[in-house]
Amino acid sequence: MTPSPFLIQLAILLLPGVIWAHLDARFAAKTKPTHLEFLMRALVFGLSSYAVTYLAFWALRIEFTLVDFTQVDKQNVITAAVAKQIGVATVVGLLLSVLWMYCVNYKVMTRFLQKIKATKSFGDEDVWDFVFNSNDAAAEYVHVRDFENKIVYAGWVNVFSETGRLRELVLINVEVWDFDANLLFETPRVYISRKTEGLHVEFPATNANIQGSEP
Repeated sequence: MTPSPFLIQLAILLLPGVIWAHLDARFAAKTKPTHLEFLMRALVFGLSSYAVTYLAFWALRIEFTLVDFTQVDKQNVITAAVAKQIGVATVVGLLLSVLWMYCVNYKVMTRFLQKIKATKSFGDEDVWDFVFNSNDAAAEYVHVRDFENKIVYAGWVNVFSETGRLRELVLINVEVWDFDANLLFETPRVYISRKTEGLHVEFPATNANIQGSEP
């Protein structure tokens, strides 16, 4: 079935928001959004992109053509001027999406509210994400204690998994010790995967003694 001109024009007009919403779902959202949530985010993100584009055009004294959405199903509203605005809004949306992902992943709003003592909460995500996404250098060096095999992995966090069924860590410059403090072996890199309830992570370093020792 061939899409109607109305749907085609609407999809083109919403392109900045759709791209932003896709990047948000892929790199920022902790859970996969429903179809309704995705559409709502695409609409909000799209309007935000156009709003910033309008302000930029206004500051540069460039004429901004407003689209009459009531006419989308009756006539072609995507003129050359509107197409240019869509292109600019798409670029603006990409830039805003990067800023958005930075703010979400680094908990900028949460940290601001903590700074002014408005909340002690760190957000909806669990402590795992909060600790490893933090800027605390002491959280970069860990001891992963394996009680079942009675060994300890000591190394620098290179990659960690987001919230999910498994806790995954990739450590670099790793030393592996037994529980009697005997060094078993060293390895440049190791991958560790455990169930959420089966991982014990220690943070032996402090900001004072970690300076200058990073790999």
